[in-house]
Amino acid sequence: MKKLIAALAAFALPALLAAWLALAPLGGQYASLDPLAERVIGMQGRNAAVFALLMAGIGLAVLAALAVRGKPAERLTYQPQVAPQQFGRRRRKLTAEPEPVDEESPEEDALPFEEPVTEEPADDPEAPALPPQPTVAAAPVVLVRKQRERRRDWFGDASWLGGLPRLGNAEWPRDEAGTPLPFAAQIDLSELAAARPDMPLPRSGSLAFFLGAGAVVAVPEGIHDFTDPPADLPPAYDEGGLPFPTRHTRLTRWFFPFWPVSPVALDPTGPQSDAALAVRLGAALRDHTFYAAGVGAPVEALWWHAVIHLSDRLHEALDEAPRLLSRRRDEMARQNAEIARLRTDAAAIPYALEDAQEIAEQIEGEYALLQDQCAALPAMVAALDQFIAGREPMKRLTTDELAVVGDILAELHERYGEVVQAHLPGTLADLATISLRTMVSGPPETLAAVPDAVLSRINREYRMPPVHHHRMLDAETDGSEVLLLQLGYDDLMEWAWEETGAWRFRIGAQALLTRDWQAATLAFETD
Repeated sequence: MKKLIAALAAFALPALLAAWLALAPLGGQYASLDPLAERVIGMQGRNAAVFALLMAGIGLAVLAALAVRGKPAERLTYQPQVAPQQFGRRRRKLTAEPEPVDEESPEEDALPFEEPVTEEPADDPEAPALPPQPTVAAAPVVLVRKQRERRRDWFGDASWLGGLPRLGNAEWPRDEAGTPLPFAAQIDLSELAAARPDMPLPRSGSLAFFLGAGAVVAVPEGIHDFTDPPADLPPAYDEGGLPFPTRHTRLTRWFFPFWPVSPVALDPTGPQSDAALAVRLGAALRDHTFYAAGVGAPVEALWWHAVIHLSDRLHEALDEAPRLLSRRRDEMARQNAEIARLRTDAAAIPYALEDAQEIAEQIEGEYALLQDQCAALPAMVAALDQFIAGREPMKRLTTDELAVVGDILAELHERYGEVVQAHLPGTLADLATISLRTMVSGPPETLAAVPDAVLSRINREYRMPPVHHHRMLDAETDGSEVLLLQLGYDDLMEWAWEETGAWRFRIGAQALLTRDWQAATLAFETD
């Protein structure tokens, strides 16, 4: 709210000035200001002056909002309904009144996650006392994605992100509307306990984490196959796009890339520099996303997977074209209605009708161009479909084929820009990046197509996310809760949510002690 108020306050003065110039001359009690307005309009033009003031107001609003420190996002709880025996209980609220402190004795430091036990009232001596909260050290576990090796089948690893869960006999959790939740991670409890032996954790089994409304499923020890996804599972992400799409397209995928992880406990008493953390984690830290080529570097390798992806994107643009045309027609109709109103409005300000007609002509020109591009696009789509027919996705393009694809991409943006600009990658490097993300986390046959130099670079530089670590068992400030799991933005996992935010599962310290996983809550929070 503070950010909004600051932004509105900063925007107000430029907006008022812009309104004054747009309405001038005002006459009446503001007649003395009309000569100044005429001079400004004479120098820059009415539209240019109004536009400049509005842009200045927007810039000041952004700066004001950034200068105000916001509060963290509110947390959302969840109550999955599919399996009452596992998810039916509501979260218990842990409360404990603080014990009085003897002012004559020195105050002892409270241990993390330790709350004093409330003494029972004297009139109820048989009531059970609240058990103490567990005491744990503030040494979070970081989940480091493992190196990808060509000759190792990593689909048998015990802890992983993405892919499918191994739930055994447990049901796939659903939200209150009955929709299956997207799977995010499954962590082996013996590996977690080995990293944090001080935590009150089981030494066997695993925990499976689901996003959306949120759920934590306890899976007993044993050999379990990957669980078949429900038939009504919504897609997890669009390839090269955003997570949790609302409709199915050629680009939607039903579960995130599979990537095993190693739980590594940080040393809270050791150095916390980037270099020290990198040594401790056995993986480089990074502050940038993965990209197939360096800045300005040419793309030397492209696979047919990328060209097929380009064709899918082009089909999406073609499917969207009628709606795009409809929106432009609606925009043109609104502008024509405004012109009709101004022609009959005796109180309309000078030049308003002229300005409105100029805008209408611009919209009509853009609409005509859009019509031409939409009419020509199907032939281009058919030609590209013919070009990719029968191609093996993991086969590398020849030098000549790579040049042809470069020409196709350039032509698409040049001749069909109004239709495709919101859908197509801008460069060949963007296409290569999408393919490499898919190939490096896929089965052995896709990994085999990844060049040695690229695989080495990913294993060396990209096993950690660029902003927030994926971490577990972190102490909350007030000691009442434990950060059970945090999942940050991770481009190689196709976790393309807001970069400054993370999904965070929390659980009360007492619920952790009693292994009440249904008491966990989930929220997406931005910093």
